[in-house]
Amino acid sequence: MKIRSAIAALALAGIALDTVAIAQTAPAPAPQDAGTGDVVVNMRGIEISDVADQISRITGRTLILDPAVKGVVTVTSSSPLSPSGVWELFQSVLRANGFAAVRSGRAWRIVPAANAVRDGGIPSRGVSGQELVTRMVRLQNVPAADVARVVRPLVATFGSVEPLSTPNAVVITDYADNVRRVEAIARQLDGGSGATFITFSLKNGNATDVAQSLQAVLGEGTRVAADGRSNTVIVRGTPASVAEARKMLVSLDQPGGATPITRMFRLNYADAETVTDVLRGVLGQGESADNPVARSLGSGSSNPFARLSQGNQNLSALPNSAASTSGGIGSAMQSAQTTGTTMQNVQTPTPRGFSTPELNVQPAPELNAVVVRGTAAAITAIEPLITDLDVRRPQVLIEAAIAEITGDDAEQLGVQLGTSGAVLDRVKGGGTSFDAAGPSLGTILTALGVPAGKVLGTGLSANVTIGDDFSILVQALGSSTRANLLSTPQITVLDNVAGEFVSGQNVPFLTGSILTDSSTVNPYTTIERKDVGITLRVLPRVNAGDTIRLQVNQEASSIAAAQTAAASDLVTNRRAITTTVLADNGQTIVLGGLTADDYIDTRQQVPILGDIPIVGELFKSRREQHQKRTLFIFLKPTILRDGADAAAAAKDRYNRLRADEIANAKRGSLLLAPPTPRLTVEIDGIY
Repeated sequence: MKIRSAIAALALAGIALDTVAIAQTAPAPAPQDAGTGDVVVNMRGIEISDVADQISRITGRTLILDPAVKGVVTVTSSSPLSPSGVWELFQSVLRANGFAAVRSGRAWRIVPAANAVRDGGIPSRGVSGQELVTRMVRLQNVPAADVARVVRPLVATFGSVEPLSTPNAVVITDYADNVRRVEAIARQLDGGSGATFITFSLKNGNATDVAQSLQAVLGEGTRVAADGRSNTVIVRGTPASVAEARKMLVSLDQPGGATPITRMFRLNYADAETVTDVLRGVLGQGESADNPVARSLGSGSSNPFARLSQGNQNLSALPNSAASTSGGIGSAMQSAQTTGTTMQNVQTPTPRGFSTPELNVQPAPELNAVVVRGTAAAITAIEPLITDLDVRRPQVLIEAAIAEITGDDAEQLGVQLGTSGAVLDRVKGGGTSFDAAGPSLGTILTALGVPAGKVLGTGLSANVTIGDDFSILVQALGSSTRANLLSTPQITVLDNVAGEFVSGQNVPFLTGSILTDSSTVNPYTTIERKDVGITLRVLPRVNAGDTIRLQVNQEASSIAAAQTAAASDLVTNRRAITTTVLADNGQTIVLGGLTADDYIDTRQQVPILGDIPIVGELFKSRREQHQKRTLFIFLKPTILRDGADAAAAAKDRYNRLRADEIANAKRGSLLLAPPTPRLTVEIDGIY
């Protein structure tokens, strides 16, 4: 209800409140926020609780006073005010006396200002300047802690300024008009001129060294970082500090930085000579690599194992030459000459470096380091490459299995007839003779001088005489050979490095013989030694996805038990495979195999008579031989990426060795209890 001509004259003298009068022509007005001013306030020395009671009547607001709100106030207005003006004037009075009005639903609580900050509930927008508000101000350029340190003295004692790192902002609590003022100052501090940055590419200096020197000079207010990849220095700070840093960078990056410097890069995993060979090729100074490790990294050689074989021959040349010659003083002198030549061949070559107009690179194998001398820019350019090359390469555990199963069965039966002068009347009876378990019966009888021992062959030999004019000689033999051979050579090789495993004998083979004029001197003979046994050569390359490319040369050789009539030297059995395969980590792959099934039937008989059923067996001799051989070669690669994998593999092999040692101590009879098959149902059980 609009107040028409009412002027509330609060003429209060002393502490008397009875004379307070509100002149109006209508009942108590409803709350109004607009209209012409028609209320004049004149209060002197009045208790604040009484003032709040009158303000509640004028503005229509419900006010709740905290018990701590006490005191005497004086308020006067020279011009008429509207109800909203009266409310704002009352808030100023509260602010001047350390109190504040906090909205609580439809009512307002009058509390001390410190409690108002804690209780909250005050809107931050659409309020007058006399209300307490809390506002968060986001910053873009300047750190929140720096802004909070600057504006904190501008906030009331009961207010607060709290910096936030995420997001970069400050939270301000104070009266609304002061919050606006502090926010404006914070915005000015966070303007475009608050912080900036530059990137400076160095041509002569080293970015890392220059950044450290610059940071030490500029202090904590400015941030300096180095990008070694592009040899660039990054500076962030105030425009003044950034401009000063730019001047310093220009002064530091002078041609004087081209003075040669020397640096030594110690390698943790890579080989110094290998890294030098790679740098030689990258910088255009390439020649063919003569380091064995570097050669194994290359892909130009079709046979990566040639060097391994040649190295074995060189190492074995010294004892072979001395042991394989005979024939007097001249031979001894030649042996000494050969020995001297061999020692020269195995000398370690001097490590070779290289030079460019800007760099001089020299390996130091004894320290496993690379020494580089040149300009700072050139050294900085190759430093990341050396770091990338000096990484721990994985190792590969190669397990090969050579499984060979052979069976050889032979039976022979012969019947021979004799009449008249062909009758064996002096040899009667029969006997069996076998030479597999020791000297045969025929050999023993011959040694004792018994004539029958010479005609007693292997197997059954029996002579049946019928009268004086007819005899039957029967010879029978059956033989059976079973072999179950299993070899599992294993070798651990570094990635991209050729490795070789040999288990066997170094057997001498006769290569030549020269006769001399003297009959008292032995002929001059030459021999060549070769490895006979199990040989595994492998070059692994670990690809992406745990796939391994393997160049394999697997060979199993042995000395044949029987020699051919045309050969005067040793004869060897050889089974070899050379291939390149892809295998997954920890998976078994078959490299190759052979299955041979040979059957030989030999018959000797009298024509026509030998074809007669039943009776024909007396006129024939038969021999049947069946030989079956199955051979397969398997391979299983396992990647050992770190020391833990290598230690686990070593522990597993040691435990297997201990188990074999215990099993070997349990002796048994092979004849009474033959061994069971060694190949398991699953292929992984072979290893």
